Amino acid sequence: MNMDRIKIDLNCDMGELDDAAHEAALMAYITSANIACGGHAGDARTMERTARLALGRGVRIGAHPGYPDRENFGRLEIAMTAEAIADTVYAQIARLDDVVQRLGGAIVHVKPHGALYNVAVRHADVARAIAQGAARWNPQTTLFGLAGSPMLDVWRAMGMAVAGEAFADRRYEPDGTLR
Repeated sequence: MNMDRIKIDLNCDMGELDDAAHEAALMAYITSANIACGGHAGDARTMERTARLALGRGVRIGAHPGYPDRENFGRLEIAMTAEAIADTVYAQIARLDDVVQRLGGAIVHVKPHGALYNVAVRHADVARAIAQGAARWNPQTTLFGLAGSPMLDVWRAMGMAVAGEAFADRRYEPDGTLR
């Protein structure tokens, strides 16, 4: 294995709670912040607060769109058409992008949240819809997804840049999916 080609990005999902003190402390230890953009959590105030913290620490910013399900924190699968998924992913990224650009920053990646992420691992149509929404915003963006999963293959086939990730704080099933 060529170690010169391995990059490690410590990313953390943020902007999901009203917890500025913990987010500020975490920024010292991460390289990317995945900021909730109003679907499962987050609003204009939390997006701005978290983006300011990230920009102040030199932490890269990613959009963290999820199913539009604040009541269940985006943890439950929602029956949506592929077009509706693409639309909500695009709208959520665009909402965060407005905030980040106003602050002089840029979004560099997209990482789906919760159930949307997990469903995309198993269903190519959902993975494709996520990529379509992200590509509508910026076709050169990098999509973060579960390492070794079919979602990455779908995104690569669509010409998207991908980053495979693993979770240090989660358990895995024998097939490599998240428990």
